[in-house]
Amino acid sequence: MTNIRYLSIDDISNYRTLLKRGIHEDLDVFAWKLQNDRCLAELNLQDLLSTNSNKSIVIGAFQDSVLIGAVTLIFNQSYSLVHKAVIENMCVMGENHESREYLAKQLMEYVFQICQKKQIEILMTSLISNNISGKVFFSNLNFELLAIEKFARKYEVGYVDEHWLIYYFNGEDMALFE
Repeated sequence: MTNIRYLSIDDISNYRTLLKRGIHEDLDVFAWKLQNDRCLAELNLQDLLSTNSNKSIVIGAFQDSVLIGAVTLIFNQSYSLVHKAVIENMCVMGENHESREYLAKQLMEYVFQICQKKQIEILMTSLISNNISGKVFFSNLNFELLAIEKFARKYEVGYVDEHWLIYYFNGEDMALFE
């Protein structure tokens, strides 16, 4: 059975290991910002996993006390933008495509529940343009293409484009998970 919960500072080692596996392509990644170890080094995991943060929540999925998936939900604190949130660094592991997709959907259901409680109206994410499985996954959850950002990220001498996706909550969102 999968247990999904907020990650805390106590999970930092397991979370770092999971992210490293995502960087080195051992996992299915969605909304992924960590293209190499340098990106991970720049990410302040301690701050991200702090229970005092109003800016973000990291959600983890565990099976037999092993962290097998995670997603970060980022909230905007600006007065006029509190109705929006952004998903980043979602990754899952599993034996096959079906089990990984099922786990990703479980994480997204949890994200949607949090968004409902926090009265989030718009959920956004971005994917590197060649992440076809990620685009299909989010499309199946009714995310729409908002924009394509050319040269969105630069890694050493190469650039990657990102597809920005958007979801508008409509009150019937949990039906996506039935």
